[in-house]
Amino acid sequence: MIIRADEGGLTLIRQTEHARLCGDMARAWGIDGFEPVQPLEAVTWAAAEHDNGWAEWEDTPQLNPRTGRPYTYIDIPIDQHQEIYRRGIARAIARDPYAGLLVSLHGSLLYSRFRSGQPGAAEFLEEQGGVQRRLVDEMRADPALRPFCEEDALSTNRDLLFAWDTLSLFLCHGAAWIDHLQLPCDYRGSQARVAVTRRGEGWVLDPYPFRTTPLALSAAGLYTSRTEFQADSELQEVLKAAQQVRLVFIIQAGQDRESPRTNGGEA
Repeated sequence: MIIRADEGGLTLIRQTEHARLCGDMARAWGIDGFEPVQPLEAVTWAAAEHDNGWAEWEDTPQLNPRTGRPYTYIDIPIDQHQEIYRRGIARAIARDPYAGLLVSLHGSLLYSRFRSGQPGAAEFLEEQGGVQRRLVDEMRADPALRPFCEEDALSTNRDLLFAWDTLSLFLCHGAAWIDHLQLPCDYRGSQARVAVTRRGEGWVLDPYPFRTTPLALSAAGLYTSRTEFQADSELQEVLKAAQQVRLVFIIQAGQDRESPRTNGGEA
């Protein structure tokens, strides 16, 4: 769950809703030197559904006793986080093996960058490495999927999913914690250094990777004037009665639209 402080209260955004924004970005991706997504449907589905393992938890969210607020994707205990991710990965594999492979790779990337050294993290990474090798071996037997299972294609799609995930979190939180992203330009290792800046209520990316500008996105949220809770049951009852809100996000292009393509390095 994503929590942002708004106008004397809290707005809560589900992980599943945040992920849906990623799918919208994936479908709009590709212009001015940024190659379109391949294979489109599998990658878009993986982006939109990479957090669907959170659905059950977010139906009955639990309280972090240290904060008096619901656990977020950052502070939820690692055993619950792994259960959520395993559930989402299994669902994705059942729906589309290539999408499932990307969701598994995304989970491994998150664990290697942000949860390394935590209890159970090494075991999770080893487990998912086995899942990924099995899926790659199976899909390489399919001529239609074989090109997308090569290292460059997999790493590009993994990095694209991570980029959309990061951009969506910026939007949902209403804040960016870095001023640029390193984004793939194609399936041959080229990357671009894309500046991320705030402009009024919107965001500017330069160079700009989407087919339309401005790109208007929206997400559902729940608003409550309560900022702290005493028990899970209290939290859940308040959220059932919370005001439903629609958050609108605008992403725009900067002035510079020159090709961002570089050979594996920063633009």
